[in-house]
Amino acid sequence: MKKLNLILMLAAGLTLPAVSAAAGQNQYPFKTPVIAQYFGIWTETDRGQTWEQKFRDDTPFEKLNRIYIAFGKIVKTEDGHFSIEYDGEVRNAQAVIDRVKAVNPSAEIFISLGGDGRKDQFGGAANDPRFADNVRAFLEKYGLNGLDIDWEMGLNREGLNSLVTSLSSSLHTAGYKVTLAGWPNSSYAYDMAVLKDKLDQINIMSYGRGTSLEYSVNQYVKSGFPADKLIGGIEVEVPYRQSGGTDSLGADGTIAQKANYALTHGLAGMMEWRLDNDYPDESNLNFPRYKGAILLWDIMAGQKK
Repeated sequence: MKKLNLILMLAAGLTLPAVSAAAGQNQYPFKTPVIAQYFGIWTETDRGQTWEQKFRDDTPFEKLNRIYIAFGKIVKTEDGHFSIEYDGEVRNAQAVIDRVKAVNPSAEIFISLGGDGRKDQFGGAANDPRFADNVRAFLEKYGLNGLDIDWEMGLNREGLNSLVTSLSSSLHTAGYKVTLAGWPNSSYAYDMAVLKDKLDQINIMSYGRGTSLEYSVNQYVKSGFPADKLIGGIEVEVPYRQSGGTDSLGADGTIAQKANYALTHGLAGMMEWRLDNDYPDESNLNFPRYKGAILLWDIMAGQKK
């Protein structure tokens, strides 16, 4: 990365352009890492969180160049085929889209699609010849840039291959991107000979202080997936009790460690789960403070080391 040019851009108040990973091409004069955030469009009904508490004027949508709206869900259409829709309030999703386009128009906006391997979920959609085209119509309707596949439970090799092959054929030809949320370990269900050519990137869920991004990356690379199409992940939710707990702040914290590893080892970038629950105030867990997102941006955009 040519840091001098990047710093001059940021000093002038310009947002980072969105990275292009299609066919390994870079449309910019220097490499810009993906700096991505997931944002949930639901509210925490179990603890009374309101939409206004997490979607605020100070939500740092300018400190990213890709956002993943969480979540979309798989549905059956009247003709018996599969499609997708928002899994949550449509108005909340639209509010995120409108805000990002207003304050950060060069950022990419994806829908993250959840589901499992059942026949009414990914298991069925993977074998539906119309599913990919229905996804493309959804992306076009809402002015989105791509789809993220968050298939975790009931994942199987044959179904995933079929799904990403059909999505790649339909979406890439129309200029849309396809990413996959991947486990920290390279799963037996990941057929890298297929995925490396059909996916734009894999977002490694390398969440928590106890998860080594270096180990995860090495597993994927050894399995045949290129490092420059891997995106590392951090977890900033509070509370988070898995994998050693929430990724830590500070110069020596795991957010900085993982971000610097991504920069020095040629990864495509970094992502965070999740902006709308990012280091909330200890006295009010419904009020995120966005400290993880700001630190991640500062490091990935060249402001800190």
